[in-house]
Amino acid sequence: MRPDVVIIGVGNPYRRDDGIGPAVIHRLRAAGLPGVTLAESDGETGALILLWQRRRLAILIDAIHADPPHPGRIHRLVTPWPQTGSRTAASTHATDPGEAITLGAVLGRLPEQLVVYAVEASDTGFGAHLSPEVAAAADLVAEQVAAEARAVIQPSGTKDPARPPPVRGQWRRSQTRGINEHCLAGRP
Repeated sequence: MRPDVVIIGVGNPYRRDDGIGPAVIHRLRAAGLPGVTLAESDGETGALILLWQRRRLAILIDAIHADPPHPGRIHRLVTPWPQTGSRTAASTHATDPGEAITLGAVLGRLPEQLVVYAVEASDTGFGAHLSPEVAAAADLVAEQVAAEARAVIQPSGTKDPARPPPVRGQWRRSQTRGINEHCLAGRP
């Protein structure tokens, strides 16, 4: 039987901060999260759709470049994905996971709920370690994602992934273009 929840870490662990997704997956594997599929991906559209289709909750973790940059700042986005002409952030990959979300919606292959954790990157050059700001963000994201997944798989927890249980750090929530955006920890 296929678990109701999948957590997908997108990125390349050999491109420093681009490895935030796989780094969070490694933290979750070490902590143990039974009843949840943990997957790493390079962000390829077809692979993402296959991983999240027919799921109750899919959580995607990825690095982004933002203008202006605030390395380590965490954004939590809940579908539907915004349809805008301009962007202030971009994926660190050749393919954009936003394209997979758009195609998944057109094909009717989105999960019931899709949550994206996007972490602003500092350095995506060659190397195997995250910058200090992004490594700290990886710890916070892993904690939040685990709580969010447990809330869905354990009936006694919060059942609404759009309102995750609180974890350490301060959440600030705003509504932007139909998307719930959350920034976690010290940066505005």
